[in-house]
Amino acid sequence: MRTGGGKRVTRVAELLREQIALILLHKSHDPRLKDLTVTGVEMSPDLKQARVFYLLREGVDPAEVKAALKKALGFIKQELAREHLLRMMPEFFFLPDTGLDRAAQLELLFQEAKGKSEPQDR
Repeated sequence: MRTGGGKRVTRVAELLREQIALILLHKSHDPRLKDLTVTGVEMSPDLKQARVFYLLREGVDPAEVKAALKKALGFIKQELAREHLLRMMPEFFFLPDTGLDRAAQLELLFQEAKGKSEPQDR
């Protein structure tokens, strides 16, 4: 994932991604949160905001997971604070990762373009 800033911002983003994934996997008791994968974190250059991107398994209701994340936000922050990773806790925004969807759409477009450009045998 892209982050604004330098090496420190990148390291903090990666550390938060790992810690949030572990919290959701091992410490959260909400079964709705077991169906998501944290794919990346983008930090603002001042480390005050973090956009956490996630993917859902197929067949999972995105609205339910979004509600579960909203409910668990305080718990996630509390667990991160216990780890003493940062002096100031950033504001978290949980967003679905659309990277795979975009990649699939591009692949379809490439296949269509390839099919149209190939000469037809008669």
